[in-house]
Amino acid sequence: MGAKRFLYGVLLGGAAAGIATLFTAPKSGNELREGLKQNKDLYLAQLKDLKNSIMDVKDASLHATKEGRVHLTFFVNEVNTAIKRWQSETLPQQIEIQKEIGEIEAAIGQLESELAAQGFSKNEQQESNGQTVK
Repeated sequence: MGAKRFLYGVLLGGAAAGIATLFTAPKSGNELREGLKQNKDLYLAQLKDLKNSIMDVKDASLHATKEGRVHLTFFVNEVNTAIKRWQSETLPQQIEIQKEIGEIEAAIGQLESELAAQGFSKNEQQESNGQTVK
């Protein structure tokens, strides 16, 4: 909408400037009217050309919008496909990592049980490692 308003502003500003120039020209009223009659066709042709140019800009912007929408949709689909492919490719590694985390947690639990069986509490373990107990 900003470009449309700008073009209308340019059109109206140009017309106002042209009219103001004609009325402030050092010609009599009859000469001015005669000049307007002679230049009327020229001004109408220029306005028609301007209208056609504005319509061309409008059509080009609509075409660009449609093309952009098509390309954006294609891009989004490609990104979604790439993400799904990456997720499926990394799933085995994720499962393996989860399995290893479970094994590590089990080993830690087993070590804690063995240390508890030997008479160490968690506080004593931390103190023997030089860690502060909270």
